[in-house]
Amino acid sequence: MSAETVDVIIVGCGPVGAITANYLGQDGVRTLIIDRELHAHTQPRAFSCDDETQRNFQSAGMVDELAVSLYHCPRMDYIDGQRNVLASAVFKGLDFGHGHTALAFFSQPQLEGVLRQGLRRFPHVELRMGHEVESFTQDDGGVTVHMTERLTGRKRTVRAQYLLGCDGSHSSIREMLQIPMKGTSYGVPWITITATTPTPEPIYTYYVCDPERPGFATRGALNEIRMDLLLRGNERTEVVEKKEVVERIIGAFMDTSRVTIVRAAVFTFHSKVAQRWRAGRVFLLGDAAHLMPPFLGQGMCSGIRDAVNLTWKLALAVKGAAGDALLDTYERERRPHAVNMINATVKMGQIFLSRSKFVAALRNKVMQWIWRNPKTRPLLRDWKVKQPIVLTHGFMAGGKHKKGLSAGTYFPQPTVGLAGGSRAALDTLFSNRFAVLCMADAAEPVRRSAEALARDLHGVLLRVLPAARAHEARNGDVVDEGGQLSAWFSLHQADTAVVRPDRFVYGASLGGEIDQLREQIREFIQPLPSERIEEAPLPSRMSSIA
Repeated sequence: MSAETVDVIIVGCGPVGAITANYLGQDGVRTLIIDRELHAHTQPRAFSCDDETQRNFQSAGMVDELAVSLYHCPRMDYIDGQRNVLASAVFKGLDFGHGHTALAFFSQPQLEGVLRQGLRRFPHVELRMGHEVESFTQDDGGVTVHMTERLTGRKRTVRAQYLLGCDGSHSSIREMLQIPMKGTSYGVPWITITATTPTPEPIYTYYVCDPERPGFATRGALNEIRMDLLLRGNERTEVVEKKEVVERIIGAFMDTSRVTIVRAAVFTFHSKVAQRWRAGRVFLLGDAAHLMPPFLGQGMCSGIRDAVNLTWKLALAVKGAAGDALLDTYERERRPHAVNMINATVKMGQIFLSRSKFVAALRNKVMQWIWRNPKTRPLLRDWKVKQPIVLTHGFMAGGKHKKGLSAGTYFPQPTVGLAGGSRAALDTLFSNRFAVLCMADAAEPVRRSAEALARDLHGVLLRVLPAARAHEARNGDVVDEGGQLSAWFSLHQADTAVVRPDRFVYGASLGGEIDQLREQIREFIQPLPSERIEEAPLPSRMSSIA
């Protein structure tokens, strides 16, 4: 009997695996996602996401469903052992250009439920629970995966063009490939506590700068609270996880009579990266590729970045428009940022979570000085510790980012006007395709070249009008109501921009330079037959789930 065939097999249906399947589903890729567990996890683990990740949820078509239960954090206070506020990061109204709030908390079981529900939109995507990969082999044409249905013992064989390991820190796919993880494990234990209250708690989010018990405590999504706190040297795991001890720890921050403990677990954290993220037709994503402490809340966010980066490239490869040259840019683009994020997280922990009384006292004094000085206050208040994400090397004009140039940077997402007076977030007009944006005053030859490039890429062509010319808007035009797009083009001295499906800028050009961009892109992506350029869609609720 011949093996069942699909385009892509995903192993692991946590947040990273599930959103990967949703992206591939949107691109029309026949996808099988398998998970060894019989049922979805009900334990909360990851709980925070930044504005970039919310933007990625938006592009996956599910931001509206998730928004119902997201708690958008308005501020975070750095407090000392006496609960004195040393400084604050004010997230409300903070805009890093992604069109979403800077920090939000969620319930992981609810998040995973929405992501799995999203898979039902796609008849060509199937989720099989209770299946475990026993082995796989690969050749020039694809990957053959042998799996077992755990309840029945039934053996299955499935053939795919590509295999993705999204199966977590103890990845079986990584182990079968014999790819080691390089890095450090920390022997100092932490306790993670998730609890609920009858009604939502008052607004609070604390970064606890107390050498006696540093950590993080916050109100979470729905009625949840979350605390990640360092254990003291004399506290043993088996004792700390007892209900009365957990309640005593919680009692330092709130009235425990209102609390129901959902989960309390002791962890040690890791800073590790897989030696390779690709082996032929097999790729590693998320915790299978990298592990980091939770101090900046970037573990799951980094895994979702992996998914967003790889899926559109796989879709092009499956359709025959791209090959290894493009697929090799996945690790080239993602590894440096993951390593930088791990290093930043470790440094954050060393500074803000020190158990040295001397270091803590000095740090707290410095923080107070920064906060009280109007010139330095924005460093903490406006969350300047968060650096913009820049791709250093990969699929971009020139092959690498150069300081001051747009290639490899995120394209902003403002709200724009449309023909007829309606408005939409810019990304909703891209529909997860390439986008070529051209200023309205660009010369006609530039416009024609932009049209040809959009056709090559099966992309969207958008003409950018200033607000004063809103009356000219027609289908395929966007009105730059807030001036953000005009400012971007002015900063980069360009009249045309090519934006990748993951919202990173491939490159920007002025005048005839766009033809050079087109030739560079053809080294990676071959044009597919196309009847016409797809016009930009009118705004709609893209997140609808049947």
